[in-house]
Formats: sequence, C-alpha cells, structure tokens
Amino acid sequence: MGPKLETCGELLRPLRALMGLKQVALQRGYVADQVPYAAAGLLTELVFRGECRASELAHHRVVDASVVSRQVAQLEQAGLISRRPDPADRRVSLLRATPEGETAVAELERRKAEWIAEALGDWEDADVRELTRLLGDAANDIRRRTIDQGICHADPATREGTR
Repeated sequence: MGPKLETCGELLRPLRALMGLKQVALQRGYVADQVPYAAAGLLTELVFRGECRASELAHHRVVDASVVSRQVAQLEQAGLISRRPDPADRRVSLLRATPEGETAVAELERRKAEWIAEALGDWEDADVRELTRLLGDAANDIRRRTIDQGICHADPATREGTR
C-alpha cells in the first residue's frame, strides 16, 4: 500500500532542512588547505566506495558526468586522488583516493561528527542509531527509484551543480 501522499508531503519539509544543513556540515568540517570545497563530497564518496570509475561515481551520486569530471580534475591536481588504467578497459581510468585524500576525509568526517554530536547532545544514542537506520533506508530506496526511472539524466534542473 505504501505511505499516504500527504505523509510524504510532510516528509519533504524536514528533508529540505537536512539538505540545507548538508552545506553547513560541509563548512563545519571543511579543511580549506586540504580539500577543494566543491569536490569534498566526491572525495568522501570515493574514500567510502573504494577504487572505481568516474562514471560509477556520477551514477551513484546521481549527477552528470561533467560534474564529476571537473571535481576529479580538482582532486587530482590537489594530490588527493590518483588514477590508473582499468585493466578491463584501458580506455577508462580507475580512481582511488591517495593516502592524503583518505587523511583529509577522516579529518572532515571527524569535524562533522563533532558538530552533529554537539547539536544532538540531548538525544539518546539509541535514537540517533534509529534515525541513522531510517534515513539510510530511505536514501537507498529513493536513490534506487531515481536511478531505475532514469530521473538523474532526464531533467537538467535536478542535476547537482545546476541548481
């Protein structure tokens, strides 16, 4: 049966608020001398996913390949990622975070976690764990539905970097 349309409409308000806080969290954790600001999310994704193609990053982040390409160039120039030919298809590169990139992401994540811990200081740990599970499940289902329907490429207005 699924949730009611009205319930999903109510969910949009806190989701919008969380999306706005994404920028605040990035700014709180941002290490200006280490990571290009616009590419911090991509570097974090690469650290957590491990070595992969740029097209896989674009697909998973639900953004256009041109966004990933620009950010990859920034990260490579900063020495935070490296590339090597894909043994399965030497026309394509595999991207990997360098040790410096992994260290920068660890620091970024630590700073963001400290900020969230302070903001949620009155919450019980179990409540934060439950919220984490629910948000993770919702994000996975929404991402899967978005990718399955091809929405990430259908409407340029929905692409990251064009808002």
